[in-house]
Amino acid sequence: MSAAIIFTFGAMTAWVSLVLALALRRNRRGPAEPDFNWIASVSTDDGIVVQRLDGTIIWANPAYLRIVGLPLGRIVGRNPLSFCMQPTESLSQSDIAAFRYDPDDPNWRKLMLRRNRRSDGALFWNQMSHSFHHQPDGETFVVLVCRDVSEQVEREDALRETTAKLAYVADHDALTGVANRNRFASFIQKSLADAALQGRNLGLLQIDLDKFKSINDHHGHAAGDAALQHVAEKMSRNLRRTDLLARLGGDEFVAVCPGVEDDTELLRIGHALCDAVRAPLQFEGKELNLSISVGAVVAGTHDTDAENLLQKSDFALYEVKRNGRGHVAVYNSGLHAEMQRKDRLSAQLREAIEADNLTFYFQPSIDLITGGVRGFEALARWQHPIHGLVHPSVFLPFAREMNLMRLVDHCALSAAARFRTMLTARGYSDIRVGINASENILDDEHHAASLRTSIRRFGVSPHELVLEMPEREMLRDPDQLETNITAISRLSEAGFNIVIDGFGAGYAGLLHLDRLALAGFKIDKSLIRHLDCTPACSRIAAMLIQFGQEKNLFSVSCGIETARQLELVRAMGGKIVQGNHFARPMPQEDIMAWLCNREARQPLNAVI
Repeated sequence: MSAAIIFTFGAMTAWVSLVLALALRRNRRGPAEPDFNWIASVSTDDGIVVQRLDGTIIWANPAYLRIVGLPLGRIVGRNPLSFCMQPTESLSQSDIAAFRYDPDDPNWRKLMLRRNRRSDGALFWNQMSHSFHHQPDGETFVVLVCRDVSEQVEREDALRETTAKLAYVADHDALTGVANRNRFASFIQKSLADAALQGRNLGLLQIDLDKFKSINDHHGHAAGDAALQHVAEKMSRNLRRTDLLARLGGDEFVAVCPGVEDDTELLRIGHALCDAVRAPLQFEGKELNLSISVGAVVAGTHDTDAENLLQKSDFALYEVKRNGRGHVAVYNSGLHAEMQRKDRLSAQLREAIEADNLTFYFQPSIDLITGGVRGFEALARWQHPIHGLVHPSVFLPFAREMNLMRLVDHCALSAAARFRTMLTARGYSDIRVGINASENILDDEHHAASLRTSIRRFGVSPHELVLEMPEREMLRDPDQLETNITAISRLSEAGFNIVIDGFGAGYAGLLHLDRLALAGFKIDKSLIRHLDCTPACSRIAAMLIQFGQEKNLFSVSCGIETARQLELVRAMGGKIVQGNHFARPMPQEDIMAWLCNREARQPLNAVI
């Protein structure tokens, strides 16, 4: 039997101590004398029972009779142990006959919780409190106060179960079940601290699934998901019990291996993972041959930063991919030159950003009702003097590391304002221009005024521009949420159109949407990408489109790549779309020719 205490019953009221006397001397009062203590005892929802020290009942109030489902005549003279115990804990007659309360035992004065049985066999949680009352004639009676707390217990059990599930979701990848980025961050931080304290080594493996894009392109995204699950399961089985496998996103995994002896042991673990993953995956009658590339690094005595280890393992992973994929490479001094090259690249990037020398391409969003261009999104590029046009996925991580994102925001806003000026001069004054603003734009309470000043020199007003804020940055940190909401209101009051980018990606934006001063949102590309193969994505996208209409917010379905995706979005009621199906990002000098060519082929008010 459980004796756990789930909550405090509270001090027993004064009248409880009188129940015994009332039960024994009830008939001494005349019928005209009201007995308020007696009225309280028979009116309360708590069960009250008077027992002798051997447990036999001499009186019980109506509430107790309701709880156990028996009339008074069937319980007087009996010990509750004979009719309240659940079947798995039933006692023999001799055990019941041997039962005695011990007034000197402090355990009987504690609040108890037990699983009991009603007369119809139904089980319930019974919370009990005992008090002992010594009579002048030397006999001692027990007053038992009990309460059916099944509802509270079940509610607490449900809460604990929900809390456990939420904790699991917070630390695990939804698709593969392995740890996610949050869990990886906390685990490696602790592992690095333990390694430094114990003087032991720590290994890190950065793992990419080879040709993952090709799997998605040739077999569909369902096959890609199955491949990720297969890889995660095979690697999990071949890591040590003390290791942690995490998925950081896409086809990128990492394994943290505490206590490895040296490069040789880490190589052995990496090769074991490569061999395990090569087992063919059967998917819808097809055999998919998979492989992984692994970059490994053993943390040295001065390696106390996870980002530094990831950077080193990334160098090793790059070496693997440069030499044909499908095997393991360990970071060593031979890769240091590559690190120095990237350092030089970072310095060059700083110079380009500070000199406002970034290049911006523009991608249109299309109105499905009119067929016209609704807006353009400014997308940063870096025209490197040696390496040519560098994609933002390559240089923006460097910009974040060097705290240059605020300058990138200003570069983007200036480019958007210049582009907006050109559009207005050419007769397209109804087309707005948006930028991908970083989370840094929310940090400074004076930033709204600074942004407004920076575009004033172009003759552009804030309402002509759109600031696209990533949902993951705005809403993922609960401690920062109120500050971000205030900052968004400040930007909106300054006249800017604020849009949530990547909406529906999983940061609970719907919970806070009513509190945000928004013009609209852009549905995350990952949902649109899986419309034709994942029913859940289709349902979520349709719900978001309808939600936007109900809230009078415009919604943009992003990442339209195929005619089929366009057809599905249109069927859901989507009105604004964006993606390579309509136009890839273009340099500013190509936009006017594209607009003129498009109008020549299709009138502005024609429906697509």
